[in-house]
Amino acid sequence: MSTTSITSGSIDLDEEPPFKYTKIGADVASSTLKDTASVLRCCEEFIALGTHSGYLHLLSHSGHRIKAFKPHSASIMDISLDTRHSFIATASVDGQVFISSIYATERYYFDNKRPMRCVALDPHFATNSSRAFIAGGMNGRLTLNEKGWLGHRQTDLQPLDKDDGPVYNCIWHSNLLVWSNDSGVRLYDIQHMKLVAFIPKLDMSPRPDVSRVSLSFIDKHTLVIGWGSIIRLVKIRSRRLLPLHAYEHPQLQAEIHSSFEMDAMISSVLPFDKALLVLAWLEPDGALLNDESVQDKHAQRKRASKRPELRVLSLDGEEDEEDRLPIHNFYLYGCNDYKLVPSLFPTRNGLKSGFYFMSPRDVVRVEARDEIDHVNWLIDGKKHGEALEAASKLTIEHPFNLDQLGQTYLQSLLVDGCYDEAASKAPDIFKQNVAAWQDFFYAYANDEKLDQIIPVIPKKEPQLDEQVYALILHHLLHSNTQGFYTAIKEWPASIYDVSSMITVVQNELDNLHEHEHEREHYVKIKLLESLAELYLHNRQPGKVVPIYLSLEKYEVFELIKQYSLWTDAQYQALELVRFDEGLALSQSKTHPQSQSQSQWTGDGRGTIIKMLVDHTYSIQINTVVEQLKHESRYLYLYLDALHQVDSTLVEPYADTMVELYAEHNLDKLEGYLRTSVRYNLEKAYQVCEKRDYVHEMVFILGRMGSNKLALSLIIERLGDVKRAIAFAKEQNDNDLWEDVLVYSESRPLFIRALLENVGPEIDPVRLIRRIKNGLSIPGLKEALIKILQDFQLQISLLEGCQSVVHGDCKRGLDELLSRQARGMLGGPNTQCTDSREKAFDGSEPALVYGDGRVCKVSWLLGEETERGAHGARLGSVQVKAHELQNKNKTDLLNQLHELKGELVQLRVAKVAGGSASKLTKIHSVRKSVARVLTVINQKQRQHVAEAYKGKRIPLDMRHKKTRAIRRQLTPKEKSAKTTRQHKRDVHFGRRKFAVKA
Repeated sequence: MSTTSITSGSIDLDEEPPFKYTKIGADVASSTLKDTASVLRCCEEFIALGTHSGYLHLLSHSGHRIKAFKPHSASIMDISLDTRHSFIATASVDGQVFISSIYATERYYFDNKRPMRCVALDPHFATNSSRAFIAGGMNGRLTLNEKGWLGHRQTDLQPLDKDDGPVYNCIWHSNLLVWSNDSGVRLYDIQHMKLVAFIPKLDMSPRPDVSRVSLSFIDKHTLVIGWGSIIRLVKIRSRRLLPLHAYEHPQLQAEIHSSFEMDAMISSVLPFDKALLVLAWLEPDGALLNDESVQDKHAQRKRASKRPELRVLSLDGEEDEEDRLPIHNFYLYGCNDYKLVPSLFPTRNGLKSGFYFMSPRDVVRVEARDEIDHVNWLIDGKKHGEALEAASKLTIEHPFNLDQLGQTYLQSLLVDGCYDEAASKAPDIFKQNVAAWQDFFYAYANDEKLDQIIPVIPKKEPQLDEQVYALILHHLLHSNTQGFYTAIKEWPASIYDVSSMITVVQNELDNLHEHEHEREHYVKIKLLESLAELYLHNRQPGKVVPIYLSLEKYEVFELIKQYSLWTDAQYQALELVRFDEGLALSQSKTHPQSQSQSQWTGDGRGTIIKMLVDHTYSIQINTVVEQLKHESRYLYLYLDALHQVDSTLVEPYADTMVELYAEHNLDKLEGYLRTSVRYNLEKAYQVCEKRDYVHEMVFILGRMGSNKLALSLIIERLGDVKRAIAFAKEQNDNDLWEDVLVYSESRPLFIRALLENVGPEIDPVRLIRRIKNGLSIPGLKEALIKILQDFQLQISLLEGCQSVVHGDCKRGLDELLSRQARGMLGGPNTQCTDSREKAFDGSEPALVYGDGRVCKVSWLLGEETERGAHGARLGSVQVKAHELQNKNKTDLLNQLHELKGELVQLRVAKVAGGSASKLTKIHSVRKSVARVLTVINQKQRQHVAEAYKGKRIPLDMRHKKTRAIRRQLTPKEKSAKTTRQHKRDVHFGRRKFAVKA
């Protein structure tokens, strides 16, 4: 590896360091193995490293050597680059300044005879022909070197009348030059060749050779100076009011904006994200490496230095962040041994701004921590949860495996015993990773913590191994019966073996004690519910019916309907009916105003009875009857419902039906006895006689033929005259009527009832003659009056019917005569009634009447009469087209109506055999009608043409012409050319030649 990440030297490991450090290895280590670095300068293409032996190494940002040469024989003190990074300049204590092109052979050597400490190239050195640069050193001069026609010329920028000591540092920024010496810092306007400002050194500041002055620009208007432990910000601005002699004064002015002191020596200070980044060197605390009591001064060594620090300061001087640099042998180095320079270096996401830190033996890249570095720091600090959350929010490309990071986080939670938290995080981390889910589950199983992981185990997408779900169900079966039932109900049946689970539940039910306690009873209920759900999953709904019945679950009815379990229900008929009725009763007590789930009707027929009746094609009636035979009420409800649907279904159980109706519903017994013929009359009579049902006994006796016995029951037991009369009418037996009359002779009430019900069966005279003299009959007068009124009403009805019949006959006769008086046009074979000759001679038609008479038309109408009727129209004049043009549309329509009427009359005359003159006029009338229609059409088209003038004319208004004319091309289409032909005509047009005659 050419680069190695190194750990920050921060004291507080719980606080994330502000920077990331990467040691540049590879050729950097070999370059400083026998030599030490003295100066560093960086750009986005390479790193320039100068050593104390005079070597200049150009290295890539990964640490590999690009180029190396030795321009000096002593330590290189400064390196400068132009903005294009095409030229590099070095200054050395050997007194020389070396300038070289990096990509060409152009080189310059300048020997100043005195040690040089700084050099700065013109930012546009590569493009300016002057090849200007500034350099300064121990001679106390800062010279501007420019290339001219006669070679390089030097200009002293440092005032010669002042001895300010050596120039230790200089920079060239835009049009400003800045350098420092023992007396202070000077700003120089290179464009106007004017000194802008002099900033004197503070008394408390050390000499530049002890603590190097740091100069850098935050922006083009702000200069930051770090000297000793003091940082000063200098604002540069243009003068608002120029003096009278402006040419003698610079146009820029500088003033110290702020100044603050640190508790350490400043090795370098650079702008950093609207703040300042300071490389601070802490002074030794006085401790020596060896015992200071030794008298030999050569045995003493210099004091041990502290680890350098990077500090982030706001522009107000407040310290925001602090971090110690991770370098080796820091106790051997002083303040001027370190260097911090800005740089752009390539990363996986493009160029990134940062810094390079140099010590005599190391070069370290300093970067502000980004999101990826933050995640790495969290991982190193075992903060896996925060690392996972931060990594999942990254929007840039990153090297983290979120799945692996999430699994590591979950493992750390398990190690810490946070099982609930780990389980809640698992779905978001594992997602579709089946193997990870299973490993995670078995980890909980080994720790006996299945209750925490069960709620989050996925059932589908992804679906785990069948053994996982089986293990969960076994655990729930023995520890949480309610949870087991919930899992069976909600989980898909395809994820575990249903058949084996049914066997396990049945075994568990078998192992329950017979004398159950309350807890065991609850467990049994849940096991039965679970078993029912398993049977449903296993497509065995028939086995669920007895379970639901034992649990008294009203869902049994919906279950039977949903799966059409009629065959299974027929063997549970009695239990279903009992449960249905019990459920209805309990619900009616708890909720008297609401309709029960079982829908038990008012007549006692519940849901299950209706189901049994509606599905007789699947449920055998004899099977249900066999089960309900000991519960007569249920059997009555069932057979009665069947009888209402289809009476033929209960014919085999007719005798049973009689008994059931007699026991449970007397109101329906007589009706059934009347409608059914399949029951045994003797058994039915015995049933009714046993219960003393007289009405039903009367009916049965009447059907058996024992009319007199039945009549005696009516008269003696019931005393109902109307019933006796109705019974006699129903039987229609004269002997029975005689018995009624005989029985009524001594009973006045019976006589009156008979008189009131006189009809065709009873002759009122016969009844009246049987009344004994002196018998007092209450209401006799009214009864006789009613009989007389009834006879009078009958007479009136007969007379009314007779008058209606006579009127209908007369109306029919008149219609017949009217039809016979109408004549119809005869055909060629029609014969005359009197002569038996053909009445049609080819010239004149005949009329045929309904009574058979045939007459010719000339017999009925004379020639003169016909001529007089039509003479006015025969003399009409034929219309002219030019005369019609002057008429309006209303007049034309009226004339057309008259002509059409005349044409109809002429056609009638033609049929009736009119004269030849009238027949010839049909042609002229037709032509006149055509002329009128033509003029109307012309006028209509003329009006339409005027309405569409200047617009698109409809198709039917255009000139038809011929098909060839309509399909011919337009002039534009004829002159159209293809692109190829157009180019050919342009470039190879027809040439004209003059031919000499």
